Amino acid sequence: MSLTRIAPEDFVFSNDDLSISCWRDENGNPVVSPSFNFSTFNNVRNYYIGTPSNIQFGLSTAQKNAADGSTARQIYGAIRNIVVGDVNADIEWNNSVPNLFNIISLSKNIPLPLSPGSLRLGNLTDDSNIRPPRILNCGRAYNIAGVGAGSFRFGYGAGTPVGLFLPDVGLILTTNSLTSPFNLSTLNPTPTNHVFIRARNNQYNYSMNPSFISGSSGKIIHTDWFDNPQTYITTVGLYNDNNELMATAKLPRPYNKNFNNELLMQIGLNF
Repeated sequence: MSLTRIAPEDFVFSNDDLSISCWRDENGNPVVSPSFNFSTFNNVRNYYIGTPSNIQFGLSTAQKNAADGSTARQIYGAIRNIVVGDVNADIEWNNSVPNLFNIISLSKNIPLPLSPGSLRLGNLTDDSNIRPPRILNCGRAYNIAGVGAGSFRFGYGAGTPVGLFLPDVGLILTTNSLTSPFNLSTLNPTPTNHVFIRARNNQYNYSMNPSFISGSSGKIIHTDWFDNPQTYITTVGLYNDNNELMATAKLPRPYNKNFNNELLMQIGLNF
């Protein structure tokens, strides 16, 4: 059996197209255009898809200067502990400390982290495509702002910040109301690694199939295959250094291989 060692530079990790809708149906499958319903419990409005148990996110209100013991002030303290991790510090954006704001908290059923540049809340989005994040106690923090006039562009929130997008903990803080459309994506938990396989013009032109040669003499059966052999590649096997088969990939159709052509394949590995 003929094997070709794959060079390390032929392995490429793909950061493209890893984002998928974070919303999930009852079976855990992504929902691209969800229809939300809601129910209210303990001053939190829970939005769900399908059945009430399939909660996607909760909407609540935090108020820094609310009365002691009030729900809004307790929520502010809880969120402050998550975001800044300091009871003597305040949550702030746009160089100011908001007193009253809404909190969109993603359900534990939603896989994290969320994908920067995927948020759309009406005409608001994050600014991940134009600015680096702030690093807070909860991880990355992006501003939420409007995109201004013209067509909507994800991740280009260049207006006055009205909140924070916290993708690592699944939180959205904003002084604006919950508006449609509400789009949000999560990073695919099974990213793709790509490996490039090349069959050069002088490789894999002779078949290992016993029908290719004479069983008695070991010679190629058809004389016109001496100088112009014809094979058809259908499957690629990936082996480790112990000659153990680790993965296989099927071509969409057999590829005719000979001395006059080459084959370059890009194989995606999900694991």
